[in-house]
Amino acid sequence: MSLVILKETIERTTTLKVMGILDISTTSIIDPYIEEIEDVDTLILNLKDLEFIDSTGIGSIMNVIFLSEEKNFKVKLEGMNDLTHSIFETVGLYQILEAIQGEVI
Repeated sequence: MSLVILKETIERTTTLKVMGILDISTTSIIDPYIEEIEDVDTLILNLKDLEFIDSTGIGSIMNVIFLSEEKNFKVKLEGMNDLTHSIFETVGLYQILEAIQGEVI
């Protein structure tokens, strides 16, 4: 499986459901979704169906977090499995998110 992104916007909340493998070969699929984020209060990244993520995929998620500071929206990560959660803790992604947003939501 490659990477599939489903986008849903309700009022000022956009959800990106990320399914499959987020790595160096698939970040080009998610990047356009990230670049087109406009006029939202909250971006939810639903990672329930994420099968694998490498450092390049983590970099894409970090780009979302940095973009949230620039465009003034909150990022919410949801549905991570234990391995993905552990990786995010290890690389300090939650700490970066907290530093930018003031809280992890």
